[in-house]
Amino acid sequence: CIAMDVPGARWMPVAPGNRCTAGASTFLHARPGVAAHRMGRCIPQTALGLSVIASRWRKSRQPKASVCMKAKAFGRNALDADASGLGEVAGTELEAMISELRDLEASKPQSLESQPSEVDEGAIEPVEEDPQAIDIQQIDRSGQVAVLGVPNSGKSSLVNELVGMKVSIVSPKPQTTRQRILGLALLAPRPDMPPTTQAVFADTAGIMETGQTVSEFGFRHKRKRLFRQNRMHKAMVKTAWKQTKASDAVFWVLDAAKCYMYGDYMPPCPELDGVAIGAPVEDAWWLHPELAEELSFLRKLKRANMKVSVVLNKVDILRDMDVNVEEFTLKMREQISSDLGATKDGEDILENLWPTSVLKDPASLAPIKRWLCENLPKQSPIYPLENISDVPARVVASEITREKLFRVLQQEVPYHLTVVNAVWRQEPDGKLLLGQKVVVTKEGQGRIVRYWLPQITEEAESEISEMVNFGRPVELHFQIQVDPKWLENEDYYDDLQGLLDRSGSLVFP
Repeated sequence: CIAMDVPGARWMPVAPGNRCTAGASTFLHARPGVAAHRMGRCIPQTALGLSVIASRWRKSRQPKASVCMKAKAFGRNALDADASGLGEVAGTELEAMISELRDLEASKPQSLESQPSEVDEGAIEPVEEDPQAIDIQQIDRSGQVAVLGVPNSGKSSLVNELVGMKVSIVSPKPQTTRQRILGLALLAPRPDMPPTTQAVFADTAGIMETGQTVSEFGFRHKRKRLFRQNRMHKAMVKTAWKQTKASDAVFWVLDAAKCYMYGDYMPPCPELDGVAIGAPVEDAWWLHPELAEELSFLRKLKRANMKVSVVLNKVDILRDMDVNVEEFTLKMREQISSDLGATKDGEDILENLWPTSVLKDPASLAPIKRWLCENLPKQSPIYPLENISDVPARVVASEITREKLFRVLQQEVPYHLTVVNAVWRQEPDGKLLLGQKVVVTKEGQGRIVRYWLPQITEEAESEISEMVNFGRPVELHFQIQVDPKWLENEDYYDDLQGLLDRSGSLVFP
């Protein structure tokens, strides 16, 4: 078996069945009776086989059309052009093949259009348009939507449901998302209408307190945390707030069940036997320690002076508790509108409040889609319509593994680990070999992770195969590394997507 380097006409021995990787970028991989892989599948090494190769090359140079065109006979000039496209290769065998092809074409009629074709005439009919194809002319609105909220409020689930597929990992544990992820959705005002809007949802990390907070009564809110606040968590919060500056709309995802159980904890004014004995307490409704992060978020929104729409998520829990959801929704609208106040222009900060249940009742998101189709800026699509995310494929693979570990690990262990792709190798048969490095802060955490890795490997390989490798096999290998200070190392979280090559992205293939 030999490989021909076409530009220099150099001949190099290659082991049978192996791919040629040395020399120039274009190769003809020669096997007995088999031509090269240059234009796709293996083709018999005959004059007809060479004509098929030339035909494929010509089609690759022509723009795509909406109808199937009849084949035209090869002329001498076209044949010479195709032969030069394949490279000026020295060798009597190739010259004999070209000569045989010329003789074969000379014996044919000058025009195949006037002769019955061997191809079924039914195949030369215009291609029917795909009824599900989307006309870009109908997309007249597009814009970015920042999805914010405290940890474990359902932001990633909301983005996945609006996009229509999984673009962000989810788990029952808080603070699963660590970086900004864009999910691209095509929305229609009604289910029976074609899409008219491209919405770009920015899923962000949960906004949590990054410092100590003291209540109006002088005591500190002591709440159990499974992770310590460090540079990484501060960077996550900073990135989330930064996203609002580039967005056309801001969504605040709020846990309805949490508000029902812990809201209205303190009276708006201290009373004694029904008589007010002090000044009104600011934001008294949110003063329960469990709502400390929601209170901090609300005050930050007031200072930011920007309009916000509230997605009141998890109302299905209220229905299970026999709570009147409509009455509670009206109460929450009045409370949040009063606490947020107005912008500098005198307009209410609260634009909308939608009661939803992302996981149990996806139909409850219809008002959100309709509002976006009516209020996002009128402009052409920001991204190509076929794209769904801006996350590089390598980040997707590592995030899937981290999601599986998040679901099985307990206590502080999932918050003290990260997954990085160290090896990414594509085999000739399409199989993807991944070497992933799992970084933890302690030796004991490493032993726990080592126990669980074999149990999540198969599930992780299956999902990576579906989302990254187009259904082809994936083989995972792991290495556990202990780095007590990785949470303070910016290389693990600072602009992670920007550091990776865009050629491995789902949006920029």
